[in-house]
Amino acid sequence: MLKEIIMLGGGDEVKSVLGGIGGGIWVIPIIILFFSLKIFAIQWAYNKIAPRLISSWGNSTQQFKPLTFDEALTLTLLISFL
Repeated sequence: MLKEIIMLGGGDEVKSVLGGIGGGIWVIPIIILFFSLKIFAIQWAYNKIAPRLISSWGNSTQQFKPLTFDEALTLTLLISFL
């Protein structure tokens, strides 16, 4: 079912697929799930890549501060609204 939802193009098609299983009840949790996955992906990627970039530029990683969940949320909101 999730594969069918992802492959659909318009809101009417998504509504017709979700109509048989409780209407729009599943839409909000799915959106929250995908947004949370984006936040964790950004946080993980930054915390993995930034120390390597810092050390490649010849600086010390001693002062590196990992990205927190709140900062990743802010960055995700910024990117999604641009």
